[in-house]
Amino acid sequence: MNALTRLQDLAARPTLMVAGLMTGTSVDGLDVALCRIRPALDTMPELVLGRTLKLPADLRSALLAAKDAGVPALARADLALGRFQAEALAGLLAESGLGPVDLVGSHGQTAYHEHRVTTLQIGEPACLAQALDCPVVADFRRADVAAGGSGAPLVPIFDRLFLGQPGKGVLALNIGGIANFTALPAGGGEPVAMDCGPGNMIVDGLVRRMTGGKQDYDADGAFAANRRIDRNLLDELASMPALHTPPPRSLGREEFGDAFVDELVARVAPRSEAEWCELIATATALSAEALARTVRAHVERTTKVDRVLVSGGGVHNATLMRQIELRLPGTEVASTASVGLDPDFKEAIAFAAFAVLALFAPPLQTGGFTGADRPVRLGKLALP
Repeated sequence: MNALTRLQDLAARPTLMVAGLMTGTSVDGLDVALCRIRPALDTMPELVLGRTLKLPADLRSALLAAKDAGVPALARADLALGRFQAEALAGLLAESGLGPVDLVGSHGQTAYHEHRVTTLQIGEPACLAQALDCPVVADFRRADVAAGGSGAPLVPIFDRLFLGQPGKGVLALNIGGIANFTALPAGGGEPVAMDCGPGNMIVDGLVRRMTGGKQDYDADGAFAANRRIDRNLLDELASMPALHTPPPRSLGREEFGDAFVDELVARVAPRSEAEWCELIATATALSAEALARTVRAHVERTTKVDRVLVSGGGVHNATLMRQIELRLPGTEVASTASVGLDPDFKEAIAFAAFAVLALFAPPLQTGGFTGADRPVRLGKLALP
């Protein structure tokens, strides 16, 4: 069967088994979402199996260092991640008995992102296509940049399709390493979407430094719970220019990664566990404060927010969720689980859906949240 005939066969099926793969800015694992999806995307994808697979330590180190390690190291990391993804997905399919898959959508790992200039996601899709004998769509962001956009955020496309609610203004908030949202007006008008600030990235970095690498994140927000927040430092950090640029706004490790955390630690110089926890509490509050300020500046003038639907790792941080509730009074704050969408795999599910959109839908309007000046077909196709 030639490639064109194979794609036509997929389009004719009532449902497809599609794998969505996501490694986020925290670089803490590979999220795999096996989904049943209708090619027309007229219903929300059904998550059949979600699994987070730990990245090998040497691969994680290579991905974190890739941006500054030079072209040879970057090229090796690109193939190493592609091969890991292929082996991991093939193993999961064999273990679960759910294979084969018809299609894969792979976000890859962002090695570099410069707002409205360039973006680079690595994780060679040919490795997946060859290992799984199926088409793979990857590198979703660069087409948007080529059209004058920022390449991020893209998940608002998914939010607009599936998370709007009649009669309620919904803020679909994803808290990964970076926090981003889509504001969906109650009347179904044009959404507002942007990165709003750090999500878990600063807190994760502080926890790793406090524990000497024994812990990677603040489980349930326990370190930050009931700790003093440095209000002066919080206000200063929340006033950073990067957090006040108008949409389209995209943020990443370049703003809030290891260099930022190192400078913050050097400045505050915490000595005791209590001082470390107060710094973690302040960083947790920063994530909520940046969100609230962005909502006030760019959403509330046009959209009343009745409900916040939270996904990503931050949904499990009870302290962060409370901080968000305090800063958005009168607004319901809930997990996307309340609408039948697994919060841990939302982004992986979204990129499974984007693979279907890339093959079977017209070019997408992304300009409202990325700044692209024309409709774009997101993703590049790798064939077995």
